[in-house]
Amino acid sequence: MGVLYERAVETVKEDGNEDLEDFISEGEGEDLDSLEPKVEMNNSFPSTLMICNVPKVGKAKYDKLLNVLGKIFDKNGPNTRVMPFDEQDPPMTLGVVIVTYEALEDADKALISLNGMQLDKNHAFKVVKMDSFDEIVNRDEEFKAQKTLTSFWRGDFRQWLTDSKCREQLILRYQAETEIYWHDTLNGQPLLCYGGEREKGPNKVWCDWKVQWSPQGTYLATFHAKGICLWGGPNFTKKVRMFHDAVKDIEFSPNEEYLLSWDGKTAHEDADANAVRIFRVLTGERVRQCRCPQMTPLGGDFPHFLWSHDGKYFAEGKESTEATDETARVLGGIFVRDTENFELIKDDAGRKTKLPFDQLDTFQWSPKDNYIAAWTLEKEGNSREGGQQPARLTIMEIPSRKELASRSRTQVEASMYWQSEGDYLCLLVTKLVGKMKKKGATNLEIFRIRDKNVPVDGVEIKDMVNGFFWETKGNRFGVLVSDENSNHPRLLFYQLGKEKCECVQTFLLPSHSFNQILWSPEGQYFVCAAIGNGELLFGGLTQDNKLEILHKDEHFMLTDVVWDPSSRYVLTAVTQPMQSAMGGFKTAMEAGYKLWSFQGRVLFQQQKEKLWHIAWRPHPPALLPDAKQKEVRLNIKKYSKKYDATDEQAKDALRNEFRKVRDDKTKAFMEVLDRLNEWKEDKEDELDWADARNDYLESQGWEMNESTVEEIEKEEEELIG
Repeated sequence: MGVLYERAVETVKEDGNEDLEDFISEGEGEDLDSLEPKVEMNNSFPSTLMICNVPKVGKAKYDKLLNVLGKIFDKNGPNTRVMPFDEQDPPMTLGVVIVTYEALEDADKALISLNGMQLDKNHAFKVVKMDSFDEIVNRDEEFKAQKTLTSFWRGDFRQWLTDSKCREQLILRYQAETEIYWHDTLNGQPLLCYGGEREKGPNKVWCDWKVQWSPQGTYLATFHAKGICLWGGPNFTKKVRMFHDAVKDIEFSPNEEYLLSWDGKTAHEDADANAVRIFRVLTGERVRQCRCPQMTPLGGDFPHFLWSHDGKYFAEGKESTEATDETARVLGGIFVRDTENFELIKDDAGRKTKLPFDQLDTFQWSPKDNYIAAWTLEKEGNSREGGQQPARLTIMEIPSRKELASRSRTQVEASMYWQSEGDYLCLLVTKLVGKMKKKGATNLEIFRIRDKNVPVDGVEIKDMVNGFFWETKGNRFGVLVSDENSNHPRLLFYQLGKEKCECVQTFLLPSHSFNQILWSPEGQYFVCAAIGNGELLFGGLTQDNKLEILHKDEHFMLTDVVWDPSSRYVLTAVTQPMQSAMGGFKTAMEAGYKLWSFQGRVLFQQQKEKLWHIAWRPHPPALLPDAKQKEVRLNIKKYSKKYDATDEQAKDALRNEFRKVRDDKTKAFMEVLDRLNEWKEDKEDELDWADARNDYLESQGWEMNESTVEEIEKEEEELIG
């Protein structure tokens, strides 16, 4: 006998029901799993819909409105409907109709057909199932993005680089369209790769505002009212969403691990604590949010943060603030954070502090190393405040904070230019003369970062410097100069040798409007452009420093000049600012783009109304080591034979296709002529047209005269013997 049996007998006796004792089981009872499951009430309403955003009316118009709505709802099947009132006096409907269909299939069909239906100018239905009601009304006030995946597969993200024709891709954003094209020179025009066909539905577009490639071309970012979407893969499928209302600008980390977004609110506007957000690209997770800093190190409105070349650090600057009656003077500096925990890097004492720079004006990261170059302004002061402080350039290693080099100057203005490989840094210093601070001579102070103790080369330029431009991956640079009256514009080229820097070429420019030199990604070739005007000069500087001017042309009012990543093609465009930006009307009539070869030959051109943006798709860093790349360049003819043969086959195929189309059209035309001749011959026999024509010719009295004319076309004398 079990314990359960004994307790049951005791309970029966206590209640005075001894006659029930014979009905008590002497076993331990049945297994609970074998018992019949408990019947639970079904609380779902799968065939009931809640239709919201219905006009609110009083009792006088209730029947009329319900009758109108009933005709719409009945199109999907038999149903019953209720339109509840509120508790006000007089009562008004809540703007909601609860509709229950007899069949589940009819309810599902109604959900699709009625959702978004425009009843009138002010009312469009919003339809949800009754079963979703509790979930919707019980949502948190603060929106939390739902994670649908932890990360996504990136195995095919660079498949476009394996294109058999070695074609480049470019993106066009114009009007309401966003389109990616293959640049196919053999076809004679770009070929559409993807135009957002999947995303385009009724009253939908692929992108609400701007578009932007990631630094290595892995992702395409599209701007939307609620944030950013990233697309990737051969079919440009959506990979991740990052929620940030009204995003104005974004910035990827160089390794594409993070994305920084900014909603356009500056430090002087409401001090929004969420103005800047940083997301992890693979998961869409927000890892940091903060206010917008005051300083933009590179000028303009954006960016406020600068990433290191490897994405391990990012930095923001803060200007010094002078003392007031209520506050003490605050020293400016650079706040450098790592991307592991997004905290400030530590100093020698282990404290998380900024890099102190009084009168900080600007700073830049090295393109290839974790070095920061900071420029601080000159400060006037007395002995009590520590005396006068000269302007100063400091190059510092991160995270050790070791100072690699520095340079101090007084009465100057300056700007910094890193060479693409981080081998050199040029400090362009212009002397300010007199109380009016008139610009004097300009000195180029070039720091050799790789050499021991970072030696500095100096170059003095007495003319006015209008632009400085490093050759990509090279030790040469170009300088645009003119006299103090902006006349006699010249293009100067310098080379950094092992011991000194010297001028190797001088070219007198045909116009004073040239303001940019754009070197190809592999160096040697360049385009000198007049941005805003339109003049173009295609040229090259050989390895032995011979200047070659390949072609001079014009693209009127051009705003963009961009080399493709392979250095084979140049894109020039006239684009318009988006939305209500001032100045868009100036370029509206000329909006469009041209594709050029690197020698300056036009390959394709097209006008595009409301062209907002056009850009080549960037390439990731090459996987080949530098030695292998150098070998390929030295033996380029050997490798190019394969591709030349492929190009020739493609050209032959295009010629054959063109010839076939032409022959087919000619054949069709000749068939029409043959039918016309047959019809004419039939009519001549039927209506005696031939006899009538002969009678007419005889009546004119014409005579047939034949004459022979001989002409000597060519004479040759040949000596025999």
